[in-house]
Amino acid sequence: MKVFTHLSDIRDICDIFRLNQTVMALGTFDGVHVGHKRIISHTAELARVIFGTSVVFTFSNHPLCIIDPERCPSQIITAQEKARLIEALSINIFLNIPFTEQMLHLSPDNFISLLLKYFDLRYVIIGSNYTYGFRGAGTAETLCEAGIKHGFKVEIIDTVCVDGLPVSSTAVRQLIAAGDIKLASKLLGRVLTIEAQVIKGDGRGRTLGYPTANLSIPTGLLVPKDGVYAVRVLIEGIRRNAIANIGANPTFTGSDRRIEVYILDYSGDLYGRFLLVEFVDRIRDEIAFSSVEQLTTQIASDISVAQNRIFSRQM
Repeated sequence: MKVFTHLSDIRDICDIFRLNQTVMALGTFDGVHVGHKRIISHTAELARVIFGTSVVFTFSNHPLCIIDPERCPSQIITAQEKARLIEALSINIFLNIPFTEQMLHLSPDNFISLLLKYFDLRYVIIGSNYTYGFRGAGTAETLCEAGIKHGFKVEIIDTVCVDGLPVSSTAVRQLIAAGDIKLASKLLGRVLTIEAQVIKGDGRGRTLGYPTANLSIPTGLLVPKDGVYAVRVLIEGIRRNAIANIGANPTFTGSDRRIEVYILDYSGDLYGRFLLVEFVDRIRDEIAFSSVEQLTTQIASDISVAQNRIFSRQM
């Protein structure tokens, strides 16, 4: 899969792929949840059928970051993870460009004209709630009309439901923010993960007998609700059981919000490395303990609970 991150790169794409028929998926695709996967997988399959080129066109930042910054949501996944997930669905080209003031003011017709300028569009695949153009004036209906006018077909993928809940990026964000890891993972169609770099901590965990890896929370990334979680950590290709604490560690004062991970039966040096943390289940809320002894007793209990939760998920 070729990845392009600027609108000016489209000319390079045109030089390479212009002769091929284009099947394009349009959307924000934050999280690449099960509904997104259905859209993207259909795009890839249709391109194979017509011997064309599959393209996913999306934005690297949420449009609300430009339209209304105060309402801009945190991202569910990083740009790197989004690219990996889309590549796994056999897409040829991933266009992940910044949403800018220029893009904001494009009318629906001008947005379609931009696509037609560079792509030999044969099919456009969207979700039922897709909008485009200035103030979201372009809808599935207007896109179908544009398709009739310009000679491409539009296919609309219905909203997917999981456990009776319509799947959307908004729903996934709400579940993650509430700490409902199990249901969020169901909507994503995979375990919720965060990849972050290990940074220097205060060393308190080591003095307690539970040395932790302190993770730098990526800017703009959505992190689950504060609390303790059963997790797995991928280290050198091996998944290791662990517990993670998210929050400001209220037992001790002066701490910023952070992710601390205690990896069971592991003593290697992880400083500076990037860890992939897989969230299995939420164990409890953060608690301010009255003594260090109470805290260490609770950590031992959390480890036992985490091992049981992880084991039950693996069965």
